[in-house]
Amino acid sequence: MNDSCFPAIRQLARYEVWCNARVFDAAATLAQPQLFQPFPFWFHVVEVFQLWSGCVGPTIEKPAVVPYDAKMPLAQLARWNGALSDAFLAAVDASHEAGLLHRDRRINQLFHLVTHGTHHRTQFITMLRLLGIDPPFEPGDFGGWSNPDK
Repeated sequence: MNDSCFPAIRQLARYEVWCNARVFDAAATLAQPQLFQPFPFWFHVVEVFQLWSGCVGPTIEKPAVVPYDAKMPLAQLARWNGALSDAFLAAVDASHEAGLLHRDRRINQLFHLVTHGTHHRTQFITMLRLLGIDPPFEPGDFGGWSNPDK
């Protein structure tokens, strides 16, 4: 992989982490009945992030799936997301530094996480709009987010 591509890839990874953190901040303002719809959205988003982010580091590790816990508080899910976010960005950097990011589907897993996250953030933002709440950001606005002059 050409090193000139890495800044954009790293920026895309940082965008994924930033978006997820904003989603959890916005979710913290919702009432309990609004927060938990029939689909275990919050748990699923973090669980998938854990599962696939293990596939971008120098050592590919696919952790065991965590059993769904409907009683897990949002704050605990947000902390889990935060820890995974830090590990994900460190794994992206370590794979790049080792010259491995383009090998063994690591980059594909990174892109999968971003597109999967965008899909679910869009669901959440739709839910907010249906509740009459302005979303904290546009879910697919990587161009706007990545443009510091905007």
